[in-house]
Amino acid sequence: MRKLILLLLSLILILSSCELFMDEPEMGDVYAIMVGLDYKNNSQDDLKGTLNDVDELHIVFGKIAEISNSDYFGYTFKQEGIAYTSVVNHSIGTTMVNAYPSIENIEQAIKALVNQTDDNDLIIFTYSGHGKDDGTIALGATSYSDTALSPVQEILDYFVDFDIKGRKLIILDTCFSGLSLPDDPGSSNTVLGSSIDDWYAKYWDKTSYDLPDLFVLTASGPTESYEDNFIDDHWHGLFTAGLLKALGWGHPHPNPDTLQIPPAVKGSVLTVDSLYGYILDFIEEHPDFNPQWNILKLNEKTQHPLVSGGAMDMVLFRF
Repeated sequence: MRKLILLLLSLILILSSCELFMDEPEMGDVYAIMVGLDYKNNSQDDLKGTLNDVDELHIVFGKIAEISNSDYFGYTFKQEGIAYTSVVNHSIGTTMVNAYPSIENIEQAIKALVNQTDDNDLIIFTYSGHGKDDGTIALGATSYSDTALSPVQEILDYFVDFDIKGRKLIILDTCFSGLSLPDDPGSSNTVLGSSIDDWYAKYWDKTSYDLPDLFVLTASGPTESYEDNFIDDHWHGLFTAGLLKALGWGHPHPNPDTLQIPPAVKGSVLTVDSLYGYILDFIEEHPDFNPQWNILKLNEKTQHPLVSGGAMDMVLFRF
């Protein structure tokens, strides 16, 4: 019996040693497509913080990639003012894409990643703008009366149909963005009856239980999300402001060159779950907002971010 116990202990030690010294998966390049609209060229209500969301996420993700020794390729797609096109064109691999955030340009940009990314890369897609309770978002219009509504499901499908390699994080700062999550009792989602469930069933219809390589992080459930003035008429989506702070970006803005390992890092990794927890705390601590409806705080606006994945998590950066 004693020999059996010693044998088992030795086996555990050997297996533990192998695990401790096993090489970690390689972290590759970072590709980010960031979309924001102020809606001043169409009949949608204007938004004040969306372009700030895009510009500052672009700065911060680029710096974090540098700190984690990854190459960064960031592409901003902004509708700003009254124009219906952009003076900016992005070169994504061999593809030239106009930076006006129409659904056609976004499709072209995602498709251009096909020959650029591999399994070690991180692909980030962010959207800051209007969303509706039917699961659509308002992209770049072609005329003043055009609302250019597109299903989030359509954008998610691009990543699957084009077989984009790598870990993929979709970040949605918009009203009703929780409708872009699956009805999954193991996740943080409480939205029921979303038609987008069909998409998730298709995407994860596998016999194995591999970790998904696409996660969705949203600003709210089936409710509105909000903007707020953070300093001197400088606005952000409340959710994105929490995300920026989780990444080390505050208000007033720090010098980007002084950014260090993000405060949301746990151990030596930044994960989807660590970002989610930090954003929840940020909203809870922010005046006039609350992540949970409370009868004692009826004057507060309720906004509860959601994330796909359930008990699973995805590593974004290692430091």
